[in-house]
Amino acid sequence: MEQTNVKLFPHLTNEIVADITGFKLDAYLIALEGWRRGLKLKWYKDETEVCKLDRLNSSTHGKFFSLSSNTNFHYFFRSRGNKVANKTVRICQDKEKTKDILSRNGIAIPQGRVFEVDDEDIVNYALDIGFPMIIKPVKGSMGKGVYTNLQNEKELKDAITDFRSRYKYSEFIVEKHYPGNEYRIYVVGDKVIGATNRIPANVIGDGESSITTLIKNKNKERKKNPYLAPKPIKVDYEVVHSLKRIGYDEKSVPERGEHVFLREKSNLSSGGDPIEATDELSAEVKKLAVDALKALPSIPHAGVDIIVDPSSNKKGVVLEVNATAEIAFHLFPLSGKARDVPAAIIDYYFPETINEERSNFYFNYKSVLEPLKTWAADEIEVSQSLSGLIYGKKYVASGKVQKVGYMNWIRRQALKKKLIGYAKKLDDNKIEIVVVGTNQKDVDDFVEQCYIGSKKSKVDNVMHEKWEKNKPLKVGFEIITEKNKRVL
Repeated sequence: MEQTNVKLFPHLTNEIVADITGFKLDAYLIALEGWRRGLKLKWYKDETEVCKLDRLNSSTHGKFFSLSSNTNFHYFFRSRGNKVANKTVRICQDKEKTKDILSRNGIAIPQGRVFEVDDEDIVNYALDIGFPMIIKPVKGSMGKGVYTNLQNEKELKDAITDFRSRYKYSEFIVEKHYPGNEYRIYVVGDKVIGATNRIPANVIGDGESSITTLIKNKNKERKKNPYLAPKPIKVDYEVVHSLKRIGYDEKSVPERGEHVFLREKSNLSSGGDPIEATDELSAEVKKLAVDALKALPSIPHAGVDIIVDPSSNKKGVVLEVNATAEIAFHLFPLSGKARDVPAAIIDYYFPETINEERSNFYFNYKSVLEPLKTWAADEIEVSQSLSGLIYGKKYVASGKVQKVGYMNWIRRQALKKKLIGYAKKLDDNKIEIVVVGTNQKDVDDFVEQCYIGSKKSKVDNVMHEKWEKNKPLKVGFEIITEKNKRVL
Protein backbone atom coordinates (compact mmCIF):
# COMPACT_ATOMS: atom_id res chain seq x y z
CA MET A 1 0.00 0.00 0.00
CA GLU A 2 1.37 3.41 -1.00
CA GLN A 3 0.82 6.56 1.01
CA THR A 4 -2.61 7.73 -0.15
CA ASN A 5 -5.09 10.37 1.01
CA VAL A 6 -2.73 11.33 3.83
CA LYS A 7 -3.55 14.57 5.64
CA LEU A 8 -0.70 15.57 7.95
CA PHE A 9 -0.28 18.59 10.18
CA PRO A 10 1.48 21.58 8.59
CA HIS A 11 3.55 22.15 11.75
CA LEU A 12 4.99 18.63 11.56
CA THR A 13 6.67 18.41 8.19
CA ASN A 14 9.30 15.79 7.37
CA GLU A 15 11.97 18.45 7.83
CA ILE A 16 10.88 19.18 11.42
CA VAL A 17 11.02 15.55 12.57
CA ALA A 18 13.95 14.50 10.36
CA ASP A 19 16.16 11.83 11.95
CA ILE A 20 14.09 11.67 15.15
CA THR A 21 13.02 8.05 15.44
CA GLY A 22 11.50 5.50 17.78
CA PHE A 23 10.41 6.54 21.26
CA LYS A 24 12.35 9.80 20.97
CA LEU A 25 9.89 10.90 18.30
CA ASP A 26 7.00 10.36 20.75
CA ALA A 27 8.76 12.49 23.36
CA TYR A 28 9.60 15.23 20.87
CA LEU A 29 6.03 15.47 19.59
CA ILE A 30 4.61 16.09 23.06
CA ALA A 31 7.45 18.39 24.14
CA LEU A 32 7.12 20.44 20.95
CA GLU A 33 3.35 20.82 21.39
CA GLY A 34 3.78 22.15 24.92
CA TRP A 35 6.67 24.42 23.93
CA ARG A 36 4.67 25.87 21.02
CA ARG A 37 2.02 26.93 23.56
CA GLY A 38 4.57 28.85 25.58
CA LEU A 39 5.21 26.23 28.28
CA LYS A 40 8.68 26.05 29.80
CA LEU A 41 10.47 22.94 28.52
CA LYS A 42 13.36 21.18 30.23
CA TRP A 43 15.14 17.98 29.17
CA TYR A 44 16.97 15.82 31.71
CA LYS A 45 19.93 13.48 31.43
CA ASP A 46 18.14 11.03 33.71
CA GLU A 47 15.30 10.84 36.18
CA THR A 48 15.34 13.46 38.93
CA GLU A 49 15.04 12.81 42.63
CA VAL A 50 11.70 14.61 42.48
CA CYS A 51 10.15 12.33 39.89
CA LYS A 52 10.90 8.74 38.89
CA LEU A 53 8.69 7.45 36.12
CA ASP A 54 8.78 3.66 35.98
CA ARG A 55 10.31 2.29 32.80
CA LEU A 56 11.25 -1.14 31.48
CA ASN A 57 15.05 -1.11 31.10
CA SER A 58 14.87 1.92 28.84
CA SER A 59 17.29 4.83 28.72
CA THR A 60 15.73 8.18 29.55
CA HIS A 61 18.14 10.16 27.37
CA GLY A 62 16.08 12.30 25.01
CA LYS A 63 12.84 10.91 26.40
CA PHE A 64 12.59 12.42 29.91
CA PHE A 65 11.46 16.04 30.16
CA SER A 66 9.22 18.45 32.01
CA LEU A 67 6.72 21.10 30.96
CA SER A 68 5.49 23.88 33.20
CA SER A 69 3.25 26.92 33.23
CA ASN A 70 2.69 29.50 35.96
CA THR A 71 0.28 27.11 37.67
CA ASN A 72 1.24 23.57 36.63
CA PHE A 73 4.40 21.43 36.45
CA HIS A 74 4.54 17.92 35.03
CA TYR A 75 7.20 15.34 34.10
CA PHE A 76 6.96 13.13 31.03
CA PHE A 77 8.71 9.98 29.87
CA ARG A 78 8.11 9.39 26.16
CA SER A 79 4.33 9.71 25.75
CA ARG A 80 3.52 9.13 29.42
CA GLY A 81 3.03 11.91 31.93
CA ASN A 82 3.30 11.73 35.71
CA LYS A 83 -0.47 11.40 36.14
CA VAL A 84 -0.05 7.78 35.05
CA ALA A 85 0.81 5.86 38.22
CA ASN A 86 4.00 3.78 38.28
CA LYS A 87 2.11 0.85 39.78
CA THR A 88 -0.22 0.85 36.78
CA VAL A 89 2.71 0.91 34.38
CA ARG A 90 4.03 -2.24 36.04
CA ILE A 91 0.59 -3.84 35.80
CA CYS A 92 0.39 -3.07 32.07
CA GLN A 93 3.86 -4.54 31.53
CA ASP A 94 2.46 -7.84 32.84
CA LYS A 95 -0.17 -8.93 30.33
CA GLU A 96 -1.59 -11.60 32.64
CA LYS A 97 -2.16 -9.15 35.51
CA THR A 98 -3.76 -6.70 33.11
CA LYS A 99 -6.13 -9.34 31.76
CA ASP A 100 -7.07 -10.42 35.26
CA ILE A 101 -8.05 -6.88 36.33
CA LEU A 102 -9.90 -6.22 33.08
CA SER A 103 -11.81 -9.49 33.35
CA ARG A 104 -12.85 -8.78 36.95
CA ASN A 105 -14.23 -5.44 35.77
CA GLY A 106 -16.32 -6.95 33.02
CA ILE A 107 -14.04 -6.08 30.11
CA ALA A 108 -14.01 -8.66 27.31
CA ILE A 109 -10.56 -10.29 26.93
CA PRO A 110 -9.20 -13.29 24.98
CA GLN A 111 -9.35 -16.72 26.61
CA GLY A 112 -5.88 -17.92 27.64
CA ARG A 113 -3.39 -18.73 30.40
CA VAL A 114 0.31 -18.60 31.30
CA PHE A 115 2.73 -21.49 30.73
CA GLU A 116 6.42 -22.08 31.40
CA VAL A 117 8.05 -25.22 29.98
CA ASP A 118 5.61 -28.12 29.74
CA ASP A 119 4.86 -28.52 26.03
CA GLU A 120 2.38 -31.36 26.64
CA ASP A 121 0.24 -29.13 28.88
CA ILE A 122 0.34 -26.38 26.27
CA VAL A 123 -0.80 -28.67 23.48
CA ASN A 124 -3.54 -30.18 25.65
CA TYR A 125 -4.76 -26.70 26.57
CA ALA A 126 -4.84 -25.67 22.92
CA LEU A 127 -6.76 -28.80 21.97
CA ASP A 128 -9.18 -28.10 24.82
CA ILE A 129 -10.09 -24.51 23.88
CA GLY A 130 -9.58 -25.02 20.15
CA PHE A 131 -7.35 -23.66 17.41
CA PRO A 132 -6.30 -21.18 16.08
CA MET A 133 -3.97 -20.02 18.88
CA ILE A 134 -1.52 -17.27 19.79
CA ILE A 135 1.60 -17.44 21.94
CA LYS A 136 3.32 -14.34 23.32
CA PRO A 137 5.61 -13.44 26.24
CA VAL A 138 4.00 -12.31 29.49
CA LYS A 139 6.20 -9.21 29.67
CA GLY A 140 7.07 -8.59 26.04
CA SER A 141 6.60 -5.47 23.94
CA MET A 142 6.73 -4.23 20.33
CA GLY A 143 5.45 -7.58 19.04
CA LYS A 144 8.61 -9.45 20.00
CA GLY A 145 7.96 -13.15 20.53
CA VAL A 146 4.36 -13.02 19.30
CA TYR A 147 3.19 -15.89 17.07
CA THR A 148 -0.38 -15.61 15.81
CA ASN A 149 -3.03 -17.69 14.07
CA LEU A 150 -1.39 -21.05 14.77
CA GLN A 151 -3.77 -23.46 13.08
CA ASN A 152 -2.83 -26.86 14.45
CA GLU A 153 -0.64 -28.83 16.84
CA LYS A 154 2.38 -28.90 14.51
CA GLU A 155 2.34 -25.13 13.94
CA LEU A 156 2.02 -24.59 17.69
CA LYS A 157 4.99 -26.85 18.48
CA ASP A 158 7.11 -25.26 15.73
CA ALA A 159 6.32 -21.79 17.08
CA ILE A 160 7.23 -22.82 20.64
CA THR A 161 10.54 -24.24 19.42
CA ASP A 162 11.35 -21.07 17.52
CA PHE A 163 10.25 -18.93 20.47
CA ARG A 164 12.65 -20.68 22.85
CA SER A 165 15.53 -20.50 20.38
CA ARG A 166 15.16 -16.74 19.91
CA TYR A 167 14.00 -15.32 23.23
CA LYS A 168 14.88 -15.61 26.90
CA TYR A 169 11.41 -15.05 28.33
CA SER A 170 10.67 -17.61 31.05
CA GLU A 171 6.88 -17.38 30.74
CA PHE A 172 4.53 -16.95 27.86
CA ILE A 173 0.78 -16.72 27.32
CA VAL A 174 -1.15 -19.18 25.20
CA GLU A 175 -4.51 -17.76 24.19
CA LYS A 176 -7.29 -18.07 21.69
CA HIS A 177 -6.77 -16.29 18.37
CA TYR A 178 -9.70 -14.03 17.51
CA PRO A 179 -10.33 -13.04 13.89
CA GLY A 180 -11.11 -9.45 12.98
CA ASN A 181 -9.41 -6.11 12.48
CA GLU A 182 -6.98 -5.01 15.18
CA TYR A 183 -6.89 -1.39 16.33
CA ARG A 184 -4.61 0.65 18.56
CA ILE A 185 -6.94 3.15 20.20
CA TYR A 186 -5.51 6.10 22.08
CA VAL A 187 -7.65 7.34 24.96
CA VAL A 188 -7.24 10.57 26.92
CA GLY A 189 -9.64 11.00 29.83
CA ASP A 190 -12.99 9.74 28.60
CA LYS A 191 -12.37 10.38 24.89
CA VAL A 192 -10.91 8.38 22.02
CA ILE A 193 -8.46 10.71 20.29
CA GLY A 194 -7.18 8.44 17.57
CA ALA A 195 -7.55 4.88 16.32
CA THR A 196 -5.23 3.08 13.93
CA ASN A 197 -6.01 -0.12 12.08
CA ARG A 198 -2.68 -1.92 12.14
CA ILE A 199 -2.51 -4.12 9.05
CA PRO A 200 0.11 -6.89 9.00
CA ALA A 201 3.11 -6.50 6.69
CA ASN A 202 1.99 -7.03 3.10
CA VAL A 203 2.79 -6.43 -0.54
CA ILE A 204 0.62 -6.11 -3.64
CA GLY A 205 1.64 -8.01 -6.76
CA ASP A 206 2.27 -6.39 -10.15
CA GLY A 207 2.45 -9.61 -12.14
CA GLU A 208 6.17 -9.16 -12.83
CA SER A 209 8.10 -8.68 -9.59
CA SER A 210 9.12 -11.32 -7.08
CA ILE A 211 8.08 -11.00 -3.45
CA THR A 212 11.69 -10.04 -2.63
CA THR A 213 11.48 -7.12 -5.09
CA LEU A 214 8.01 -6.12 -3.87
CA ILE A 215 9.30 -5.98 -0.30
CA LYS A 216 12.23 -3.84 -1.41
CA ASN A 217 9.87 -1.43 -3.19
CA LYS A 218 7.50 -1.34 -0.24
CA ASN A 219 10.37 -0.44 2.07
CA LYS A 220 11.22 2.49 -0.22
CA GLU A 221 7.66 3.76 0.27
CA ARG A 222 7.95 3.36 4.03
CA LYS A 223 11.08 5.53 4.04
CA LYS A 224 8.93 8.48 2.91
CA ASN A 225 6.99 8.30 6.18
CA PRO A 226 8.79 9.82 9.23
CA TYR A 227 7.41 7.18 11.57
CA LEU A 228 7.80 4.14 9.30
CA ALA A 229 11.20 5.01 7.82
CA PRO A 230 13.22 3.01 10.40
CA LYS A 231 10.73 0.11 10.39
CA PRO A 232 11.26 -1.86 7.17
CA ILE A 233 9.79 -5.26 6.40
CA LYS A 234 12.39 -7.91 7.20
CA VAL A 235 12.23 -11.52 6.07
CA ASP A 236 12.30 -13.80 9.14
CA TYR A 237 10.75 -17.02 10.43
CA GLU A 238 7.24 -15.60 10.45
CA VAL A 239 7.46 -14.21 6.90
CA VAL A 240 8.85 -17.48 5.53
CA HIS A 241 6.18 -19.42 7.42
CA SER A 242 3.36 -17.15 6.16
CA LEU A 243 4.52 -17.47 2.56
CA LYS A 244 4.89 -21.23 2.85
CA ARG A 245 1.33 -21.49 4.16
CA ILE A 246 -0.02 -20.05 0.88
CA GLY A 247 2.40 -21.99 -1.33
CA TYR A 248 4.83 -19.12 -1.95
CA ASP A 249 8.46 -18.32 -1.21
CA GLU A 250 10.54 -15.17 -1.65
CA LYS A 251 11.06 -15.82 -5.38
CA SER A 252 7.35 -16.21 -6.14
CA VAL A 253 5.70 -13.64 -8.44
CA PRO A 254 2.16 -12.71 -7.32
CA GLU A 255 -0.43 -11.76 -9.91
CA ARG A 256 -1.21 -8.10 -10.55
CA GLY A 257 -3.38 -6.75 -7.75
CA GLU A 258 -2.88 -9.82 -5.55
CA HIS A 259 -2.59 -8.86 -1.87
CA VAL A 260 0.02 -11.03 -0.15
CA PHE A 261 0.21 -10.87 3.63
CA LEU A 262 3.68 -11.58 5.00
CA ARG A 263 2.78 -11.83 8.67
CA GLU A 264 -0.12 -12.63 10.92
CA LYS A 265 0.78 -10.14 13.64
CA SER A 266 0.11 -6.52 12.87
CA ASN A 267 2.96 -4.79 14.69
CA LEU A 268 4.14 -1.72 12.84
CA SER A 269 7.71 -2.26 14.04
CA SER A 270 7.83 -5.46 12.00
CA GLY A 271 6.47 -3.95 8.80
CA GLY A 272 2.77 -3.38 9.44
CA ASP A 273 0.78 -0.51 7.91
CA PRO A 274 -0.85 2.17 10.12
CA ILE A 275 -4.23 3.08 8.58
CA GLU A 276 -6.16 5.87 10.32
CA ALA A 277 -9.54 4.51 11.37
CA THR A 278 -11.01 6.66 14.16
CA ASP A 279 -14.23 7.46 12.32
CA GLU A 280 -14.95 3.85 11.37
CA LEU A 281 -15.07 2.61 14.97
CA SER A 282 -18.48 2.13 16.53
CA ALA A 283 -19.46 4.01 19.69
CA GLU A 284 -19.53 0.67 21.52
CA VAL A 285 -15.91 -0.16 20.67
CA LYS A 286 -14.79 3.32 21.64
CA LYS A 287 -16.57 2.92 24.97
CA LEU A 288 -14.83 -0.44 25.46
CA ALA A 289 -11.46 1.30 25.09
CA VAL A 290 -12.39 4.03 27.56
CA ASP A 291 -13.79 1.49 30.04
CA ALA A 292 -10.58 -0.56 29.83
CA LEU A 293 -8.61 2.42 31.18
CA LYS A 294 -11.21 3.10 33.86
CA ALA A 295 -10.82 -0.50 35.08
CA LEU A 296 -7.14 0.12 35.85
CA PRO A 297 -5.95 2.43 38.66
CA SER A 298 -4.70 5.95 37.85
CA ILE A 299 -4.13 5.78 34.12
CA PRO A 300 -5.89 8.72 32.44
CA HIS A 301 -4.28 8.23 29.02
CA ALA A 302 -2.85 5.21 27.19
CA GLY A 303 -3.07 3.04 24.10
CA VAL A 304 -5.60 0.19 24.09
CA ASP A 305 -5.33 -2.73 21.64
CA ILE A 306 -8.68 -4.15 20.57
CA ILE A 307 -9.74 -6.75 18.02
CA VAL A 308 -13.19 -5.97 16.65
CA ASP A 309 -15.55 -8.88 16.03
CA PRO A 310 -15.95 -9.30 12.24
CA SER A 311 -19.59 -10.31 12.69
CA SER A 312 -20.47 -7.20 14.69
CA ASN A 313 -18.60 -3.91 14.79
CA LYS A 314 -20.17 -3.28 18.21
CA LYS A 315 -18.17 -6.04 19.88
CA GLY A 316 -14.51 -6.61 20.54
CA VAL A 317 -11.90 -8.01 22.94
CA VAL A 318 -9.14 -6.02 24.65
CA LEU A 319 -5.73 -7.54 23.96
CA GLU A 320 -3.64 -5.26 26.16
CA VAL A 321 -3.17 -1.74 27.50
CA ASN A 322 0.06 0.14 26.80
CA ALA A 323 0.77 2.79 29.42
CA THR A 324 3.72 4.20 27.49
CA ALA A 325 2.29 3.80 24.04
CA GLU A 326 3.79 4.93 20.78
CA ILE A 327 1.81 7.87 19.42
CA ALA A 328 3.76 8.92 16.33
CA PHE A 329 1.80 6.70 13.92
CA HIS A 330 -1.38 8.61 14.84
CA LEU A 331 0.30 11.72 13.40
CA PHE A 332 2.00 9.98 10.46
CA PRO A 333 -0.45 7.36 9.14
CA LEU A 334 0.16 5.57 5.87
CA SER A 335 -3.37 6.51 4.86
CA GLY A 336 -5.95 8.85 6.35
CA LYS A 337 -6.14 11.98 8.49
CA ALA A 338 -3.55 12.62 11.20
CA ARG A 339 -4.89 12.74 14.76
CA ASP A 340 -3.40 15.19 17.23
CA VAL A 341 -2.70 12.97 20.22
CA PRO A 342 0.02 15.30 21.61
CA ALA A 343 -2.44 18.20 21.69
CA ALA A 344 -4.98 16.09 23.61
CA ILE A 345 -2.33 15.06 26.16
CA ILE A 346 -1.20 18.67 26.68
CA ASP A 347 -4.84 19.76 26.97
CA TYR A 348 -5.28 17.22 29.76
CA TYR A 349 -2.20 18.25 31.73
CA PHE A 350 -2.35 21.98 31.00
CA PRO A 351 -6.01 22.93 30.42
CA GLU A 352 -5.08 26.58 30.90
CA THR A 353 -3.27 26.47 27.52
CA ILE A 354 -6.11 25.08 25.43
CA ASN A 355 -6.89 28.43 23.85
CA GLU A 356 -3.27 29.59 23.67
CA GLU A 357 -1.99 30.54 20.23
CA ARG A 358 0.56 28.03 18.90
CA SER A 359 3.75 29.39 17.42
CA ASN A 360 4.98 28.24 14.02
CA PHE A 361 8.50 27.78 15.33
CA TYR A 362 10.29 24.61 16.33
CA PHE A 363 13.58 23.76 18.00
CA ASN A 364 16.48 21.55 16.99
CA TYR A 365 15.98 18.43 19.11
CA LYS A 366 19.43 16.94 18.55
CA SER A 367 21.32 20.15 19.22
CA VAL A 368 19.39 20.82 22.42
CA LEU A 369 20.16 17.35 23.76
CA GLU A 370 23.83 17.26 22.79
CA PRO A 371 25.06 18.57 26.21
CA LEU A 372 23.08 15.79 27.92
CA LYS A 373 24.45 13.16 25.57
CA THR A 374 28.02 14.24 26.27
CA TRP A 375 27.40 14.54 30.02
CA ALA A 376 28.20 18.26 29.89
CA ALA A 377 24.93 19.06 31.70
CA ASP A 378 22.30 17.32 33.82
CA GLU A 379 19.41 19.35 32.44
CA ILE A 380 18.77 21.72 29.56
CA GLU A 381 16.06 24.36 29.29
CA VAL A 382 14.92 25.12 25.75
CA SER A 383 14.78 28.82 24.96
CA GLN A 384 11.25 30.14 24.69
CA SER A 385 9.75 30.56 21.27
CA LEU A 386 9.13 34.05 19.91
CA SER A 387 5.74 35.35 21.00
CA GLY A 388 3.55 38.38 20.43
CA LEU A 389 3.76 40.32 17.16
CA ILE A 390 6.23 38.62 14.83
CA TYR A 391 7.85 40.31 11.84
CA GLY A 392 9.78 38.66 9.06
CA LYS A 393 11.51 39.38 5.78
CA LYS A 394 12.91 37.25 2.98
CA TYR A 395 15.81 38.55 0.91
CA VAL A 396 17.79 37.14 -2.00
CA ALA A 397 21.31 38.54 -2.28
CA SER A 398 23.21 38.10 -5.54
CA GLY A 399 26.78 38.78 -6.57
CA LYS A 400 30.01 37.47 -5.15
CA VAL A 401 28.34 35.88 -2.10
CA GLN A 402 29.42 32.27 -2.14
CA LYS A 403 32.64 30.83 -0.65
CA VAL A 404 33.59 34.24 0.71
CA GLY A 405 32.26 33.96 4.29
CA TYR A 406 29.09 35.83 3.41
CA MET A 407 26.62 33.45 5.08
CA ASN A 408 28.64 33.25 8.30
CA TRP A 409 28.75 37.03 8.39
CA ILE A 410 24.96 37.23 7.91
CA ARG A 411 24.48 34.73 10.72
CA ARG A 412 26.58 36.77 13.15
CA GLN A 413 24.65 39.95 12.37
CA ALA A 414 21.30 38.18 12.81
CA LEU A 415 22.30 36.71 16.16
CA LYS A 416 23.53 40.11 17.37
CA LYS A 417 20.06 41.52 16.77
CA LYS A 418 18.38 38.42 18.26
CA LEU A 419 16.79 37.48 14.95
CA ILE A 420 16.10 33.91 13.90
CA GLY A 421 16.06 32.44 10.43
CA TYR A 422 18.56 31.09 7.92
CA ALA A 423 20.94 31.80 5.05
CA LYS A 424 20.57 29.32 2.21
CA LYS A 425 22.81 28.75 -0.79
CA LEU A 426 20.96 28.99 -4.12
CA ASP A 427 22.11 28.47 -7.69
CA ASP A 428 23.61 31.25 -9.81
CA ASN A 429 25.63 32.74 -6.95
CA LYS A 430 22.64 33.76 -4.89
CA ILE A 431 21.89 33.51 -1.17
CA GLU A 432 18.38 33.33 0.27
CA ILE A 433 18.09 35.03 3.66
CA VAL A 434 15.15 34.89 6.06
CA VAL A 435 15.15 36.95 9.27
CA VAL A 436 12.35 36.95 11.83
CA GLY A 437 11.96 38.79 15.13
CA THR A 438 9.77 40.88 17.40
CA ASN A 439 11.39 44.23 16.50
CA GLN A 440 10.10 45.39 13.13
CA LYS A 441 12.88 47.97 12.63
CA ASP A 442 15.62 45.36 13.10
CA VAL A 443 13.92 43.12 10.55
CA ASP A 444 13.30 45.88 8.01
CA ASP A 445 16.79 47.35 8.39
CA PHE A 446 18.49 43.98 7.94
CA VAL A 447 18.54 44.60 4.20
CA GLU A 448 21.45 46.96 4.91
CA GLN A 449 23.44 44.10 6.43
CA CYS A 450 22.67 42.01 3.36
CA TYR A 451 24.23 44.71 1.17
CA ILE A 452 27.30 45.23 3.38
CA GLY A 453 28.33 41.58 3.59
CA SER A 454 31.71 40.12 4.51
CA LYS A 455 35.06 41.65 3.51
CA LYS A 456 35.59 39.35 0.52
CA SER A 457 31.98 39.49 -0.72
CA LYS A 458 30.54 41.90 -3.29
CA VAL A 459 26.76 42.23 -3.29
CA ASP A 460 25.28 43.45 -6.57
CA ASN A 461 21.62 43.33 -5.61
CA VAL A 462 19.23 42.35 -2.79
CA MET A 463 15.70 41.43 -3.84
CA HIS A 464 12.71 41.30 -1.50
CA GLU A 465 10.50 38.22 -1.70
CA LYS A 466 7.35 37.24 0.18
CA TRP A 467 8.04 35.68 3.59
CA GLU A 468 5.81 32.67 4.19
CA LYS A 469 4.55 33.57 7.66
CA ASN A 470 2.74 30.30 8.27
CA LYS A 471 5.66 28.07 7.28
CA PRO A 472 7.38 26.47 10.31
CA LEU A 473 10.74 28.00 11.15
CA LYS A 474 13.49 26.66 13.41
CA VAL A 475 14.64 28.90 16.26
CA GLY A 476 18.26 30.00 16.04
CA PHE A 477 19.97 30.87 12.77
CA GLU A 478 21.01 28.20 10.29
CA ILE A 479 23.41 28.14 7.41
CA ILE A 480 22.15 25.84 4.66
CA THR A 481 24.97 25.17 2.24
CA GLU A 482 23.20 22.67 0.02
CA LYS A 483 19.98 20.69 -0.06
CA ASN A 484 19.18 19.25 3.36
CA LYS A 485 22.67 20.09 4.69
CA ARG A 486 22.43 22.43 7.63
CA VAL A 487 25.06 24.05 9.78
CA LEU A 488 24.05 25.69 13.06
